[in-house]
Amino acid sequence: MRFLFNIFRRKLTTFWYTKHAERLLFYEAVFTSAYVRFTLSFLEFKKVMNWLGRKNSHETVGFRDADFSMVRSVKTAVFRCNSYTFWKTECYTQALTAKILLRRRNISSVLTIGFMKDEAGNYKGHAWLTCGDIIVTGNLPNLSKFHVNASFK
Repeated sequence: MRFLFNIFRRKLTTFWYTKHAERLLFYEAVFTSAYVRFTLSFLEFKKVMNWLGRKNSHETVGFRDADFSMVRSVKTAVFRCNSYTFWKTECYTQALTAKILLRRRNISSVLTIGFMKDEAGNYKGHAWLTCGDIIVTGNLPNLSKFHVNASFK
């Protein structure tokens, strides 16, 4: 029991000493992730397509150097959100959450959905979000093995 208390105290202390802007972004990521998860559970995919953006032909998006720190902050906030929420935040939920957070800050990004076949012959799907050369969410070591099905700007 004492072990769990020490872990909780350490995480609370770390969270308390983070910058105010980072805490606010974390809160925004948690609430946006909850909203995305809830709507993905109850709405059909056609309704969610509006969040994804415009379907395009795998084009890349550049961003200004001033936006680099914001992209990194959103990446960190979504990662922390994934660690601390009790609901399942798989790659698709993370990518949509980060896309919404970046869109609110007028930073364009590309959400990509791909599939691959594993050794057992089963198909696996994956979603990731990129902003320029930065992979914001969904970074996997074998990301190049996925065949891109669609990408949304």
